[in-house]
Amino acid sequence: MNKTIQTLPEPPQVSMDYAGDLRLGKFWDKIRLAGHFWRFYHHDGTGAGLLINGKRLDLKPDHCYILPPHCNLTTWCSGHPSQLYIHFEVSLSMGNPRFPLHAIPLNTELETMLNELRHSLRKDKPDCLHNSLMAIALCSRALTMLPPEALLESETDKRMDLICDYLRTHIENEINIAFLAGKVQMTPNAFLRLFRENTGVTPYQYLLQLRYNHASKLLHSYQYSIDEICEMVGVKDRFHFSRTFKKIYGVPPAQYRKNYSSALPLEEQQE
Repeated sequence: MNKTIQTLPEPPQVSMDYAGDLRLGKFWDKIRLAGHFWRFYHHDGTGAGLLINGKRLDLKPDHCYILPPHCNLTTWCSGHPSQLYIHFEVSLSMGNPRFPLHAIPLNTELETMLNELRHSLRKDKPDCLHNSLMAIALCSRALTMLPPEALLESETDKRMDLICDYLRTHIENEINIAFLAGKVQMTPNAFLRLFRENTGVTPYQYLLQLRYNHASKLLHSYQYSIDEICEMVGVKDRFHFSRTFKKIYGVPPAQYRKNYSSALPLEEQQE
């Protein structure tokens, strides 16, 4: 009897940008969630969430939440819940813009993984490799619980993927629309229209998100000074950097670094 061999498509790759556990406060109020990465959130209490169509959604402890790239949602915070958060990327999916938020009820499996990762993140000397693998496993499992259409990218133009990849690897460069349009053999006007249709923002706004997302990661430690971070992300003026950073994240870079520093114990992060 002949057997049918099913050929599987190229498997997606889940990579972690950052994972952490912190006590929320005023610094997490009115932050606009932008950028090319996915987000995973779990709060151990109420008092913080997202604005959906002008209404407050409380991120509840009995759910975990997945947000796709370019969700452009705004946060609110009136309490001090502990937040386990993971920023990650999925190689074959940038999500579907029609699904900006996914609430996943906790089951025994997810709750066990959450507790293990949260406990490990709170150790004095965390095992970075173990935490990364746990975070990837947790995000991968949560993604399998989403409806298939939430991962569909039928609206994405591969030419714009090429441009987004280029911008991600050249965040220190200034925007040149004619150059970017030429890379995909389009006129500048047609390129600008298609880019916005695919990402929801202009190339300049997209680059701005990339720069300040990368800056926020660099601020998680004290490896670089703020002036060095400005130079690394292509922002020439320190005052402009601080003003724009505060507009996006709600606090200046120095305060953000203090709040998010992985060197601080959890209880010392509370305002």
